[in-house]
Amino acid sequence: MSNSIKPPKTGPSAATTLILALLSIMVLCYVLFRVFSGLNAPYELSSAYTYEADDETTVSGYVVREESLLPSQNGGVLDITLAEGERVAAGGRVATVYTDSAAMETEGQLDTLRAQLDQLTYAMGESESPTAVVKLDSSIQSAIFAMQKNLHTRQYTALEGSVSELRSLVIRRDYSSGGESTAELEAQAESLRAQIKTLEAQQQHSARAVTAPSAGLFSAVVDGYEAVLTPAALETMTPSQLSAVAPDPALTSNVGKLIYGSIWYYAANMSEKDAASYKVGHTVQLRFVKELDRDLTMTIERISDTENGRKLVVFSSDEYLPEVTLLRRQSASLIHESYSGIRVPTEALRVEDGVTGVYCLVGMQAVFKPVDVVYQGSGYYLVEPSKKEDDTENTSSSRLRVGDSIIITAEELYNGKVIN
Repeated sequence: MSNSIKPPKTGPSAATTLILALLSIMVLCYVLFRVFSGLNAPYELSSAYTYEADDETTVSGYVVREESLLPSQNGGVLDITLAEGERVAAGGRVATVYTDSAAMETEGQLDTLRAQLDQLTYAMGESESPTAVVKLDSSIQSAIFAMQKNLHTRQYTALEGSVSELRSLVIRRDYSSGGESTAELEAQAESLRAQIKTLEAQQQHSARAVTAPSAGLFSAVVDGYEAVLTPAALETMTPSQLSAVAPDPALTSNVGKLIYGSIWYYAANMSEKDAASYKVGHTVQLRFVKELDRDLTMTIERISDTENGRKLVVFSSDEYLPEVTLLRRQSASLIHESYSGIRVPTEALRVEDGVTGVYCLVGMQAVFKPVDVVYQGSGYYLVEPSKKEDDTENTSSSRLRVGDSIIITAEELYNGKVIN
């Protein structure tokens, strides 16, 4: 006799279905309540807060420098020894080409041994000074603070240098407080010198230096504009020529380039109307939309003739060149004037009996607070509290302050109206 087997039950149980239904009803009721409350609450509040705005013109253009490519290097392992934007003297080492990776590893060992010898020499020179350890402790603390600052500000190139300096100081501290005699320290130094001499002999035919033909700033990035966009070309360039500019694919280098001089340029096309606000020789405040976190004071070098309603405007600066070595095509804002004040929504501003102001919620009542408009932006005004007739500050409850709750509504308001 065979036993009948019931198939396993699938799907939610009746209790589960009931719970889900109740949850759905609760969610629906909450949504309906919020919608109904929103339709019957005509008063919206906005907090008053300080804000800054700029009257500006946005342009798009190119950063231009005096540049030349360094010759490409082949047939070995290339090691760039300079950081981006670092200055190099004429004849200074830019890079090293090693015959193979083993030779590059040997150079790394040499750098380590030279650093150790330098630290050991320092320890021997300060071994008789009772304040040497105290000075090192202070230097270590300063290096830690510098490292934290560079990490917080994301200055990673500087951070690498801070870490290296901290490592060196710690090793010096170990040597200075290790208790070895001068003779023992000298023996260690002599051993390091012998190792260095042996490795240097091995490296004589395993590495060659790439040097700078003249002094300048180093940049590892080659984009093909180096011989296309030059300061000399900007002297006669037209708006259409700037719009049509393109990189030269033949301009390549696996080493990088050198940037000469201290002046760099920014060239951008502007409408004839916008360009009419500027004159050659005047200075302007320029802010790159990305990359740099500061405003730049630049001098207007040239304004071209009008071409199809546009002019080419060339700006120059002798500041922050090491920080713009990677910049080429950039959008920028030309700052005409900056404003600051208390920001209020456009729909909150009212005119009552010829006086401009806003209504604020004070307790349970609407209070009218007179203001003077400083600047009109998109969807907002920047305002200041109105002064008295004698130009003194109004310190009464009718003065608009940061943190006030501004009433936004299309309904009629008046002083003292109770707001539920």
